[in-house]
Order: sequence, then C-alpha cells, then structure tokens
Amino acid sequence: MQTGSAADWQAGQWWVAKSKLKERHAQGLTGKGVNIALIDGPVSTSIPELVGQDVRPTFSTCGTREEAGPVTPDGPLNDTSFHPTSMAALLVGNGKGTGPGGAGITGVAPGATLRTYAIYNTSDPSKNQNLMCDLAAMPALIDRVVADGADIVEIPVTIQGWSDTFRAAVNRAIAKGVVLVSGAGNVGPATRPMPPADQTGVLVVGGFTSDLMVYPGNPTSSSANWEFASDDTRSRSRYEIHLLGPATSILGGTVVNGRWESNKLQNGTSGASAIVVGQFALMKQKWPKATNNQLLVSLLRNANRVPGEPVWTPRGGFGTSSFENTLTTDPSGYPDVQPIYYRLSNVFKDHPVPQFLPVTVDSDGYLPTQQPTPSATTSTTTSSTTSSATSTAPAATGSPTSPPAYARGSSSDRASGGTAGWLLGLLGALVALAFVILALMRRNRTSRSAVRLVNTSAEGKDSA
Repeated sequence: MQTGSAADWQAGQWWVAKSKLKERHAQGLTGKGVNIALIDGPVSTSIPELVGQDVRPTFSTCGTREEAGPVTPDGPLNDTSFHPTSMAALLVGNGKGTGPGGAGITGVAPGATLRTYAIYNTSDPSKNQNLMCDLAAMPALIDRVVADGADIVEIPVTIQGWSDTFRAAVNRAIAKGVVLVSGAGNVGPATRPMPPADQTGVLVVGGFTSDLMVYPGNPTSSSANWEFASDDTRSRSRYEIHLLGPATSILGGTVVNGRWESNKLQNGTSGASAIVVGQFALMKQKWPKATNNQLLVSLLRNANRVPGEPVWTPRGGFGTSSFENTLTTDPSGYPDVQPIYYRLSNVFKDHPVPQFLPVTVDSDGYLPTQQPTPSATTSTTTSSTTSSATSTAPAATGSPTSPPAYARGSSSDRASGGTAGWLLGLLGALVALAFVILALMRRNRTSRSAVRLVNTSAEGKDSA
C-alpha cells in the first residue's frame, strides 16, 4: 500500500542525489564487510526496508527492570520502536517500502551488518515511552558492543548520568579503534549538545539543511575556539560538535496506527548521525588498509567548508560531511591517532602527540587524571597495549589489574621512573612549550592553510 505524497518522496531524495549514493551503490560500495552497532530502542525488522538485510537484534538492557517489558531487542512496531527502526532503515535499508512504486528508504550502507542494542522499553509505549531501562548496565553494554565486533557505533539518543565507569568503557572502545557517533540534538543554539556528546572522543554530528545552511536545531558547542580544550581527564565534558550531516527533509518513515509508512519526512540530528555512520561504512569498504582512526581523520579533514571561514565553528563543527572527498582521498597516510580525544586541533596535525587514554577507574571511582609511571613489573604489559588504537590490535580488557591504554605509541613514549626519566620528562616539557609558543605565533596562518586542505570548488554544490 502506498502512503504519502509523491512530492514528499521527491523532496526527501535531495541528499541521496547530492551524495550520488545510488551511483556509489551501483559501483559496489555498500558497506559490505563492515559491522555497525545501533544503541537505541527496539528495532522492528518486519518493515519492508529491513527484510532480507543483515540486521541482528542482539541485546537489551531492559531485562533488569520489571516495568520495562520484554527483554528482546527486536520489538513490535509502535511509538517506542519507530525511531530506532527509522535509524536502522537509514543505515542499511534496501530501498523497498510503501512509497511510490513500492520504493522505500535508501540506506547508506545496505551491505553492512547491523547489530542493534535496545536500552529503552518495548511495552506499553503510552506509559513507559523512552524509559531508559538500566543506566548501570551501560558500561557492560559498551564492552559487549566492542566484543561483538563493532567497527562503528551510532548512539542517536540521550544518555544522561554518565559515570566515570561508563567513560572508562567508552575509552576502552576508543582504545580498540571503535568509532562512537552521537547526534548533537535538536533544541537550538541556546543549548549544548546532548549527552553522550559530553564524552570526549565521541564523534558528535550536527545537521545542515538542503540549501547547505546550518540546521536551526543545532546546539552550540561549549568551546569557542577549536584549538584549546581541557587536558584534565576528569573534566572531559566538552560538548563539541565535530561534523554536520543532512538533517532536514530526510525520508525516515513513521508509524501510523501500527502501520509502517516510508513516505515520512523527518528533521533532526539523529538522521544526520545515521547518514554519517553509513558514510563511514562506505569509506571502510573503499579503503580497507586504513585504520578507523585514519578514516575518522579523513571525515573531519575532508569536510566541506566555506573558503575564508574558520576551520571549526561552535555550531558547524569542521563543516559538512562530504561523500565525494572522503571516497576519493586515500586516508592511509593520515596519522593513526584518535583525532578528537585530546584537542580538536589534532585533526590537522600530521604528527599529533599520543594521548593518555585511561581505561579503568581509580579506587575512588574516578578516571585517573595523570599518566601513571609504569613499574618494572608492568612495563612489558603496558608496552603490549600501547598500539591498541588501531582496529586490529588488542587492547586492555578493563579488569582492575589491566594497565592503561594509550591512543598510540610504545613504552618509550611514556615517562619512566628514576632520575633519568625525570630529566627526560623535563626536557620534553621544555620542547613542548617551545612548540606551543611557535604554534601560537603561527595560529592564524595555520588556520587559513587548513581551510585550503579541502578542494571545495570541485564539489561545490555536492556537500552531502
């Protein structure tokens, strides 16, 4: 049965056309071999867009709360499941639905594997809609998502009340090269991006409109300048927007009287984040030798920006996500370091300093604020975990005895005990201070040259 108007359907195709998505699918770029995780509510796999797709409802945290209803992550089609179901369709939809001629939502990466994890209830949506089932279970859920083999994780919902135990789990995922993506929120410039956007290292996606303007619902980042941010691990709440994705007049579907309708236009950064996650999957298939860190650097370096404008803005991030630039620029030469964990300026550094990435909390329940000095008994073990930022190398398990992981580098990059280590540390600090002074002197010139890293004229009107 066809629902919705042909005009709505056509209006919703703007970002598909600008990104040349169907042409890329015809060329074999479908995200095949890439593992995507979706943390949201239950997904109804019965909609036409998901029939025959590799969608695997995997786990639900709702079994720990009696009022939350069924524990299955694959729920009935209702007001609770429609949002995650819509995200699943945007990620891996087959293009078949209830639109004109049986057309449906075109997923960005229809060849990818999608595992879904429900953190909201599945029963009585009128009473318990958006009831988060068990916040305390979230650290274990993040560990589960990583263990299940996720390459990239979309979290298009608000998660309030993050603890440092939760942050440690996110850091463990980052240490293993897993990319986590969050929507920025839709409440407007007077607000900050919604959690988990406050977790350093999570890629936060805002929106842009069909006429390539900043989406009016975008919140405002907490930092005014992209080159400066907190170094303190305990004060990691930065609330930054990093990238913009298509966010208006997006065909996302809806539920009407228990029936799925493909022909529903949506606005919001949830859809924008899903599109960026799908784009990442295409990039990973296209550039199999690149690490996830390098792909993330490419997403941000190769975003489209207006010539002459700042490299980063509080509501526009590094610019609008570009399928064209990221699928024609080999990222394997970029630094293999997570670019947004420490300072946003690391995005454009060819030799960023490896960052301390704590993966367990201290005895007081907080993340450590300083890099500990490895002892003689742990130095060998620590060295084995320091390259864990790539997508293939092992990382710390997160047990209380596990050493901290680092974004990159060997044990020689870190402080050692004794007088010699102290002197080397002092010398390194003086050298770092000299580089900071030099960087400040060249700041304006660096920003202008960074803008020119992207050939905006080549893509012009194709900013999706």
